[in-house]
Amino acid sequence: MAVLNVEVVSRESVVWRGQASYVRARTADGEMGILPGHVPTMALLAEEGELVIDPVEGERMSTRLQEGFLTVSNDRVTIATKTAEI
Repeated sequence: MAVLNVEVVSRESVVWRGQASYVRARTADGEMGILPGHVPTMALLAEEGELVIDPVEGERMSTRLQEGFLTVSNDRVTIATKTAEI
């Protein structure tokens, strides 16, 4: 089973790191859903929006993000934001 390796970081710390089957974030251009095999991407996050993570193990998680960016490459998702709490 293909998975995403996800890391969410804020200015203060690593907020969450782990494997997920799905990630959704609000970007400056609208909602973006990410599944394993997603094309390489870099996007600016919206000024404020929701981040949803479906971890491989455990319950769906969500948090509010404030600005930042996300990158996707080789099933690795990195989200850097001003603030986030999971």
